[in-house]
Amino acid sequence: MSKVHEKLASLIVNNCLRVTESDNVTIFLYPRHIPLAEEIAHECFKKGADVLLNLYTDNYYLSYMNELSTDSLRQPSVFCKALAENSTAQVWMEGVGDPRIFKKIPAEKHDAAGEGENKAHAPYYKKVRSIGLGLAQVTPRRAKTYGFDYSKWKRMMEAASTVDYERLTAAGRSLKEALSNASTIHISARNGTDLTLHVSGRPWRVTDGVIDENDMNEGNAMDQIPAGSIYTTPSGADGTITFNVKTPYSGISIGKVEWKFKEGKVVEFGGGSSAKKARDLWEKSSGDRDRIGYFGLGFNPKVKTGYTVNEIASGAVSIGIGGNELLGGTNKSGFYFQHTVTGATVTSDGRTIIKNGELS
Repeated sequence: MSKVHEKLASLIVNNCLRVTESDNVTIFLYPRHIPLAEEIAHECFKKGADVLLNLYTDNYYLSYMNELSTDSLRQPSVFCKALAENSTAQVWMEGVGDPRIFKKIPAEKHDAAGEGENKAHAPYYKKVRSIGLGLAQVTPRRAKTYGFDYSKWKRMMEAASTVDYERLTAAGRSLKEALSNASTIHISARNGTDLTLHVSGRPWRVTDGVIDENDMNEGNAMDQIPAGSIYTTPSGADGTITFNVKTPYSGISIGKVEWKFKEGKVVEFGGGSSAKKARDLWEKSSGDRDRIGYFGLGFNPKVKTGYTVNEIASGAVSIGIGGNELLGGTNKSGFYFQHTVTGATVTSDGRTIIKNGELS
């Protein structure tokens, strides 16, 4: 076990989830995560908690997605519901080892599976303390598929995962104070972005790597490592946004994407050739696929964009559309996709929060 993994295991159990002897902890993992999962379990057992390791594999996932009918996938798994109901804390080490398998799965299956997962987990997202580990997605095969430099990506994710979390929490609180009473957010950039979001009365959630009593009282039981973003689920959106950061999605790297919003819905979905994959999945999805679902600002100083955690990079602006129940919203859809723009200027009721990609 590496020193980074030892530090992460202790951080997850003692600082983020704050595990006690009364907890039932479920760890979702793939085979490559077993050493880290064992270390996390060890830390949990030291606290007197009960632990379950729930193993996935690439072939299991592929069979599940292709062999089950669309109607079956839309229904919540009995096992997922039982785990969500009986867990008090969860650790998610998600991500198939080889993302090329996404190309073997029909678009409608993605939408159906997403709907089923939401039904299983959404009722518990405010109650079950949950942490997602971005470092778990770092694999040589994923790096090759998406065109990442594996060594640079791994070093960045390790550095971003082990930042000074006290400073990160302080930065998140400062941003929340600046945004908590906002009515409108305006995003602009030299690439033609000119988007107004309506956020009056919407709750703001901070991902700072720690789930404390204040978070639980606010119904914010989900976080991630690496962390460093503040987000909300806007009630409306009008205007245009053009994204300029590459984002990995379902086996391909998606570059330029353009969305035009009117009264909270996407009315135009454009972009470069790489946008076709996301647009095809979007067109074959159902429910609130076209509704604004997410607005977030990043503030982790160690994160570089172009990998898998764009939304937490300092000064990054991210927008998502589709199902957002697990984010505290009301959009119901198995489809969800978010993208990021850098170098943008963001104002909150006229007050500058980010200027040309730099936090004010």
